[in-house]
Formats: sequence, structure tokens, C-alpha cells
Amino acid sequence: MEKDTQHRPPIIFPPPLIFFALLGIGFLLDYLFPLKLYGGPWLPRIIGGGILFLISGLLALTAFWVLLNNKTPFDPSKPTVVIVQDGPFRISRNPMYLSLLILLLGVAVLTGSIWIFLAIPLMFIIFDVGVVKPEEDYLKQKFGEEYLAYNSKVRRWL
Repeated sequence: MEKDTQHRPPIIFPPPLIFFALLGIGFLLDYLFPLKLYGGPWLPRIIGGGILFLISGLLALTAFWVLLNNKTPFDPSKPTVVIVQDGPFRISRNPMYLSLLILLLGVAVLTGSIWIFLAIPLMFIIFDVGVVKPEEDYLKQKFGEEYLAYNSKVRRWL
């Protein structure tokens, strides 16, 4: 009997769980050891964070919609049905993970917390090593040349 991981990517944790864990740790550290990158008026922070929230939300929603239209799951722990190459998947192979990074950046801009800013590269590394690379290996094995052709046209992040 084949292992279940041959039918789905062996990711370390679900990406939203990684996002919320790092966000929670960032807020906890900010509460225990408050370090602000900047202070001052709230309006520029609200505008900057709001723009990033909007970009993140639009990117996630369009990626989600395109996956639904292509009848492939958005949950990376489930088997991929097709290589989606339209919508935001034309410019990034990982628009949903990119949207989570942009969302975390929006929270960092809004709060000015150094801890949340520091969580961004950490989340990027965790996503890249623990989620994206295992997914790519899985997709190469499952789709072969079709996925390699897509890889050659579309960048991993941007």
C-alpha cells in the first residue's frame, strides 16, 4: 500500500496555522517586550496597513476563486488535480502564501512592531523550505513536464 504522502505534498504545517502562530508570537513578544519601529500619527499607519490588507485580500480571493473554477483544492494537504496557470497564478506560483506574507506586512505596518516585522522573513523561510519546496517536489513527481514548463514561465514568488 502506498503512503498517503505520495498523493499529497508533505508540508510541515498548514500555512494559515504558520501565519497565526507567528502573528501570535509577534503580539506576545510585543506585549512582553514592546519595541516599536516607529510611532507617531495613526493615520499613515492605518492607510499603509489598509492598502496592504486590501492587496492581500484581493490576491487571496482571486487565487481562491481560480482554484475553485479549476476544481482543484486550495488546501495544500489535499491532492492537486491540475496545474492552475491563470489568474494570479500567471505571476506567482504561490499567490495564496504571498497574500499571507503581505497580510503580515500589513499588520507590521499598522502596529509598527519590530517583532511582527521580524516574523515576516521567518514566515517566508518557513513557507519556502517547509511548504513550497515539498509542494514543488510533489508537483514535479505528479505532473512532470507540465509542471516543469510552468516553473520555467512563472516565478516562485514574484
